[in-house]
Amino acid sequence: MGGSVANPVVLFLGFLALGIVSAVIFDRSRRPGTDPGRRRVYGILWVLVLLVGGPLWLVVAAMLGVL
Repeated sequence: MGGSVANPVVLFLGFLALGIVSAVIFDRSRRPGTDPGRRRVYGILWVLVLLVGGPLWLVVAAMLGVL
């Protein structure tokens, strides 16, 4: 009975981790004094973390048996 509760929590924690990583990268892109080239790289990275990380986490979660 306890195992059925843990699966959605683990799934949520993976998405939460992706969101936190993306937010940190986004914050880095908005810091004053960041040069435009680095700002562009950070902008691309935080979007990629969300677009690629979400589906990738679902695949990893399925392989781990979370889903």
